[in-house]
Amino acid sequence: MSRMNTDLDNVLDTRLALRPIGIDDYSAVRHLHTTSLRAQTYGVLSDAEVVAFVRLVYSPAYAAILMKEDVYGAWLDGELVGTVGWQANGGNGLIARIGCIFVRHQGYGIGRRLLAGVEGRAQQCGFSRLAAGVTANAVPFFQRQGYALASRGRKTLSLGCTLPVTFLRKDTPSPRSALN
Repeated sequence: MSRMNTDLDNVLDTRLALRPIGIDDYSAVRHLHTTSLRAQTYGVLSDAEVVAFVRLVYSPAYAAILMKEDVYGAWLDGELVGTVGWQANGGNGLIARIGCIFVRHQGYGIGRRLLAGVEGRAQQCGFSRLAAGVTANAVPFFQRQGYALASRGRKTLSLGCTLPVTFLRKDTPSPRSALN
């Protein structure tokens, strides 16, 4: 590991705080989600798909979407620099669905820390199977974190917003088997 990476890790270890997102944070969440999606999906999503997502984010329906998940934020010196959410997937409650990871700046380990945090929370709640539906630009990140390609398709976020996604899965050690 280079000295720069070590220094950055030390800064993040001491100054980055992961905590649940509350309704009072939604304005910052909306700004982060629209700016990071625009910047990080250039060439992956069409202009119409980006516009539809931005419209959704600034609509009242987005608050309802956020409230369905346990959303966590990464705060650096009081500024929201990343978010991720998770929830039980479907009716069977056997798989935890990891939501999109939004980070202000890629490549600094913030997304990795957010993902590890929600994976740990999901495991603590008894989930050993994880699933995610992500845009094409995020696939390599998830694969580096141990996720495998399951399929490709479209994810409907609202009536006017569907995005092309890659569905990924990851099996983790069961919390019960780790105790044996």
